[in-house]
Amino acid sequence: MWLKLAGSVCVVAAGASIGFKLAMRLCERPRQIGQVISCLAALKSYINYVTMPLPEALKKCTGGMRGPVADFFHRTAQILEERGWVTPGEAIEEVLASSSGELALGRHEHEILCVLGANLGLVNREEQYKYIGMVEGQLRMIEQEAARLRDQNMKMYRYLGICGSLIIVILLI
Repeated sequence: MWLKLAGSVCVVAAGASIGFKLAMRLCERPRQIGQVISCLAALKSYINYVTMPLPEALKKCTGGMRGPVADFFHRTAQILEERGWVTPGEAIEEVLASSSGELALGRHEHEILCVLGANLGLVNREEQYKYIGMVEGQLRMIEQEAARLRDQNMKMYRYLGICGSLIIVILLI
């Protein structure tokens, strides 16, 4: 009897934690997209107005920000500094591949960042300025959609985690 009760509590706790973890990831996505947008705005000004080298601009564009997005930009800058033969696109792809669990960004955001990296450093400052502005616009639309999905589905993931685990407990008893 006590063993069934303890097992049931463990199953419900595990299901609830999975539901809450999925809801938290859904909640993190719009926030991280917003951080990427603000970093790109700073990067745009560093490239166009200050004419700073790309690795240094990538380090400074986070502006004291912490978390996975800041780590993404810092690691990209570090790869570009350490291995000078690596293009920005390759560095961004490498960092995205290694930090896929930390970043709550979706596949579409990964593609946009990879295309951005492929175009960084290949054209003049004005064209880079325009291109980064275009990427910011795309990310703003994605951020709005992610916020809508967050508002729509956050409670659902929490309830599914708890109710799903309760169904499992009922079936096992």
